Amino acid sequence: MFRVFYNAALCIFVILWLPKWLWEMLRHQKHRFSFAEKLGFKLPTFPTTQELRIWVHSISVGETKAVASLITELRKKYPTISIVLSTVTETGYEEAKRSIPKADQYFFLPLDFSWTIRRLIQRMKPDLLVLVEGDFWFNFIDLAPRVILVNGKISERSTSSFLKVPFFSRPFFQKIELLCVQSSTYADRFVRLGVNPKRMTVTGNLKFDQEFLPIDKNQWRAHLGLTSTNQVITLGSTHDQEEELLLNALEPLFKKFPDLKILLVPRHPERFMEVAKLLEKKQIEFSKYSDPLKKRDQRVILVDAMGVLSSCYQLSELAIVGGSFIKRVGGHNIFEPAALGIPVLFGPSMYSQKDLVTLVVDAGAGIQVSLENLAKVVEELLLNPSQQMHQAGLRLAHEVHGSTQRTLHCLETTLLKK
Repeated sequence: MFRVFYNAALCIFVILWLPKWLWEMLRHQKHRFSFAEKLGFKLPTFPTTQELRIWVHSISVGETKAVASLITELRKKYPTISIVLSTVTETGYEEAKRSIPKADQYFFLPLDFSWTIRRLIQRMKPDLLVLVEGDFWFNFIDLAPRVILVNGKISERSTSSFLKVPFFSRPFFQKIELLCVQSSTYADRFVRLGVNPKRMTVTGNLKFDQEFLPIDKNQWRAHLGLTSTNQVITLGSTHDQEEELLLNALEPLFKKFPDLKILLVPRHPERFMEVAKLLEKKQIEFSKYSDPLKKRDQRVILVDAMGVLSSCYQLSELAIVGGSFIKRVGGHNIFEPAALGIPVLFGPSMYSQKDLVTLVVDAGAGIQVSLENLAKVVEELLLNPSQQMHQAGLRLAHEVHGSTQRTLHCLETTLLKK
């Protein structure tokens, strides 16, 4: 009976949100490739196999990058298994194809209607569903044959919501056979939801094991028109309104630092054109990463490409990570630039990344700063580059490494023995 009410509620949700999705598809080119699959009109087909089939589900870019190292290790140890990977966002889908090239198939997770998920599972015939970080949908988890969670996390807000419906949440989370979680904080929250501690292991954060391939800096500098005298700041993973706030805050520095360059990397590709229009409106001269023929003597370079943020960080004296200077996002991955030895700055709104804030700040690899004080802190770091922050980030990356092997060990000892 619960499934009937759940499906009905989901139908109402889709009806209410469908106009917004259609508008975003027409106005911002979002959901164009995923729309049919998400609504269940177009489901992928899977070749039959006698080997173990693992279905890995990650939500978007961050989760996909995080699980890449685990899938690579699984492939090395078990070359004959079939690995299929689903995502929710189109950026996550593209990241999956880029960072996990050896998966057997990529597709979008459809909306959680029981009839759609059941058809998908009947086609796929997975032996195991591996959730990355979360995405706790009822039919999705209930209908899968076996479920584990890796790099698990759950916010205090979600925990409180689930605790209000214990008749649902307790049996729901009991369906997950093994939970590999990022920290003891998340472990405690899952225990409050009725998860047996014996089925849970703190394995650390898979994002800490992400491999960052070194770049040819001379080639990248030539492409971007950077000279040896340029001081470079990357504004990474920025959101709507945030670009304008950050550019306004940093504008006084342009006169003080005539060789200062800004690499502006918006979080979502459908906003590239929107950000370009903002720069034009503000009369800020800029060039585009995608336009190699244009002369690169502008202050700002709009990086209108996916998958190059790490390379931009490696070219920079400083990284300023977005999603943290506006309230609605809650922050992004500040560990990545720190692990590359790049001093990282981020704003006050990091409620989705509290563990990373503690880790990076305590290590001395990053600084949390208000928008009002941003220019002052940036000026100090440009005048007196911090070798201590550089070394602290590299040292931190080494110290926290190892989550992939711990997670892999849990998989092998508990679930991969058929």
